[in-house]
Amino acid sequence: MNEQEQLPYFAPLLPWQAQAWEQVVGQFYDGKLPHGLLACGMAGIGKREFVWRFVAWLLCQNKGEQGACGACDSCHWLMAGTHPDVMVLPSESLPTSDDSERSSIKIDDVRALQEYSHVKGHGVRLIVLDDADSLTIGASNALLKTLEEPRAGVHLILISDNPAKLMPTIKSRVQALPLGAVAHDVALAYVGGVLGDESLARLALTLTDGAVLKAVDLPKAVWFDKRALWLKTWLTLRHGERSAVSASDYWQGVMSFADFAVLTRLMLMDVVRVGLGLDSIHTDMDVAGLINGADNLSLDKVENFLASLDDMAVAVGQNVQDKMAYDELFCRLVDL
Repeated sequence: MNEQEQLPYFAPLLPWQAQAWEQVVGQFYDGKLPHGLLACGMAGIGKREFVWRFVAWLLCQNKGEQGACGACDSCHWLMAGTHPDVMVLPSESLPTSDDSERSSIKIDDVRALQEYSHVKGHGVRLIVLDDADSLTIGASNALLKTLEEPRAGVHLILISDNPAKLMPTIKSRVQALPLGAVAHDVALAYVGGVLGDESLARLALTLTDGAVLKAVDLPKAVWFDKRALWLKTWLTLRHGERSAVSASDYWQGVMSFADFAVLTRLMLMDVVRVGLGLDSIHTDMDVAGLINGADNLSLDKVENFLASLDDMAVAVGQNVQDKMAYDELFCRLVDL
């Protein structure tokens, strides 16, 4: 796969995005493209892929109906991460960035955005704000001023996984793109086509709550084939057949705490589900059979445990060592 094929600027349009694409392309040609656009919806449905594809198309010097040409100067600048007519905040969100850690957007960043929007460009000038819902109040108010005083030829594109966190005054000044929902049959056809297995596709969509692109990658997740092992580990802890220290040491060598926290939450909630007499969501394994005899599970204890799991995940994100978090988690698992 060459560099161009790896970048979302030139990726094929996802099947459920045709309406949104036709809308913005039509608005552009009619001279009615809004100053502010909002790509919002749950994570994993392709919002960012759509935005970067549209960015490339808007800037492309030889644009076609379906996308950027990938060969003009503008496309080459995008591939190099040096296009003078696009500003991205935070800068780590740029597809060509090697930094996986994203910084928050501060008021000084928005002020720089305002200055940038006043500089004359070669034509269309674009400003992309990723994770726009994480803007501070000060930064949001500063952005609001920019939206209220649009500059000709300058377009702001906001991306948000949690649009409810955006200030209502900001949302009222941007056009929301129709990207928020993917019909189940469309999602299933897409994931099934990529994975080559409809049963696996159904499972992946269920486990990701319908986040299509997350579902495609789910079978490759480090924890996916460790679900039954998690159940067996928990049962041996519960029956006193294994020490918390031994289990913690083992799992530390298997995956990061962040991944183990995802696995733990997923499996524990399914244990509760099966305990209440409902079917397991893990259709590829016999959860009820594996946990046979795991009775007297306290829902209050589970609720408290999940709350503490959230706290531990936050602590790890704040530089608490994985080992400390792992050890504490397994000590708590013993008591469930």
